[in-house]
Amino acid sequence: MKKRGIIILVIVVILACAGGITYFLGQKNGDQKKLSDKEKFKKEYSLVADDNVFVYKSAEEIIKIMENGTGVVYLGFSECPWCQSYVVYLNEVANKVGLDKIYYYNILEDRENNTENYKKMVKLLNGSLQYDDEGNERIYVPNVSFHIEGKLIFNDYESSKDTKNIKDPNEYWTEERVTKLKKRLEKNMKSVKNSLNVCTDCNK
Repeated sequence: MKKRGIIILVIVVILACAGGITYFLGQKNGDQKKLSDKEKFKKEYSLVADDNVFVYKSAEEIIKIMENGTGVVYLGFSECPWCQSYVVYLNEVANKVGLDKIYYYNILEDRENNTENYKKMVKLLNGSLQYDDEGNERIYVPNVSFHIEGKLIFNDYESSKDTKNIKDPNEYWTEERVTKLKKRLEKNMKSVKNSLNVCTDCNK
């Protein structure tokens, strides 16, 4: 009887531990699911404001916006220090203009693997990109494109251009350069916002 009682006790302890682990993992996953896009983006890009305008999209959704939609698309990845700096200015201008969404996609894996979705994005940004050492158009990051009803009106990739010898983005982003960048971004964001205001079916 004593041996049987010990076995039962061991089983109860195992079940209790299993239940506790399941509950903990459930809580952890639940916390992750509760993160808004703003919070998720802030975790990836620590320099950006808590109340940021970035909205996560899939590669397919980004392509759909580029092909037929209206909006601002940011392509980059958090491991890129130039992206970390750039999104701060991008977000500040969006708030100033009153643009409540900038669509974001992490392009790193697609670019490394030269996926079909990456090739489509390159094609849709055709004529506004830099060339790699082999003479092929390439999406260097950070890359921000402005689209109105499927038409590319502007593409900005300033800090991914001619900065190979500069390691610190803060060294590049002088007050003068930041001012010029913000003027360009503001002009094109206003065009996108004005188009969204008159287009009730955009991006549906």
